Amino acid sequence: MPDAPPKVLVVEDDRMNSYFFELTLQRKGRLATTATDNVDDILRLARAREVDLIVLDVTLANSQYQGRNVDGVEIARLLKNDPTTRSIPIILATAHALKGDRENLLRESGAEDYVSKPVTDPQQFIDKVKSLLRAAGKILPPPPSSTSG
Repeated sequence: MPDAPPKVLVVEDDRMNSYFFELTLQRKGRLATTATDNVDDILRLARAREVDLIVLDVTLANSQYQGRNVDGVEIARLLKNDPTTRSIPIILATAHALKGDRENLLRESGAEDYVSKPVTDPQQFIDKVKSLLRAAGKILPPPPSSTSG
């Protein structure tokens, strides 16, 4: 396992949300981050295996791919349908969270998890990110609790 922290790609078109995600991931999670909402950059970074996990906004307003507007669900599908990038965990982020949305978005996109915006519990968000990174073999599991036994 590399000594460098895992890299999280934040795909968000709102500057404040992007800043929040990056700051939380860096400070609380001790993870490396980069941010973009440019689809060509997302695909290039993912195909080059320069990211270990992607936090992906569902409702990207200005992202285009091959001359047409695409949202986060479509970008997730592009990544999950590509053998080079399908193993990269994706967490969808959306402010439009209604009952049943989580299951529908995960099924439509192929993403591993989902977070509602605004994130009200940064530690729970970090725990979710780290759990997926552990499952992908990008970070070591936490040491066993000394209180067990």
